[in-house]
Amino acid sequence: MEWKGEELTFPENVKEYQSPGFYRIHSEEEGIFNGWTHGMNSPKEFLHPKNLTFLRISKDLEQELPELKGGFAFFGIRNCDLNAVKVLDRVFKDDVFYNKLREGNLFIVANCVKPSDTCFCTSVGGSPFSAKGFDLAITELKDGFLISVGSPKGQEVLDCLDLLEATQEQLEEENTLKQKAVESMKKAFPLENLPERLLKKVDDTCWEVIEKRCLACGSCTMVCPTCFCYEVKDEFISEEEFERIREWDSCFRLGFSETHHEPIRKSIASRYRHWLLHKFSYWFYQFSTLGCVGCGRCITWCPVGIDVRKEVRKVLDA
Repeated sequence: MEWKGEELTFPENVKEYQSPGFYRIHSEEEGIFNGWTHGMNSPKEFLHPKNLTFLRISKDLEQELPELKGGFAFFGIRNCDLNAVKVLDRVFKDDVFYNKLREGNLFIVANCVKPSDTCFCTSVGGSPFSAKGFDLAITELKDGFLISVGSPKGQEVLDCLDLLEATQEQLEEENTLKQKAVESMKKAFPLENLPERLLKKVDDTCWEVIEKRCLACGSCTMVCPTCFCYEVKDEFISEEEFERIREWDSCFRLGFSETHHEPIRKSIASRYRHWLLHKFSYWFYQFSTLGCVGCGRCITWCPVGIDVRKEVRKVLDA
């Protein structure tokens, strides 16, 4: 979306192709929302920024705290990213910085009519169409758009627009699009008792197989809409002041698990195991939900095309 004066212009008729380690965009007749799912960015970058200065101290020890404000309008995000925000809400429930940036946000979801090949939200309890938690939800039909209201804030926005009531035919078309979208995604792995089943494989040798392919680059954690790990650093700005900064970190980094100058997870196999089990097992016991929303970004943006869906199945079958 591009801002030009008082007029918004959209990248119409763009078709997105995603597969393991592959992302391309082509010009095709696809409308505004239906030709793409998402790129590598997500709301996490606004609510849990890559770099956040949360304290500035001068030479005379005067402290300055940042003035953080929310009020973001997330327009056209998919339901997987909306679910990712709900996951982050639990993770950062008591985090003052996150909560400040979370205030006053507007969520306008674009229902996902044509999921990408790397999408698997239905395998982790999600859906390409949003049912709750949004302010407004948009479905692009063959001829026009269907808008659903999910909150009083969304109703306020809708009241400012001159719209027509949806017809029964349009509602049926939306339902058909939803069914096709759900059917287009094959079951990636069984969800029943998944956390428990994966925990039983902690000591299996199957993790050593993935080590031969994984680069431990951390790309999957950077693009993941729910990965939240960070490191705190002190940086000297000048002789008069320094800043305390919180920046994203990755559990794939060798020094991430360092204790007393020695990393606990030295092998790539142990780091990949930690990441996968955290997403699909540990997270559930911490926050009563999986840490994966099935957006498929980790698959698309892995430089060697590792498909987490296949890896979960391999672990379960080991």
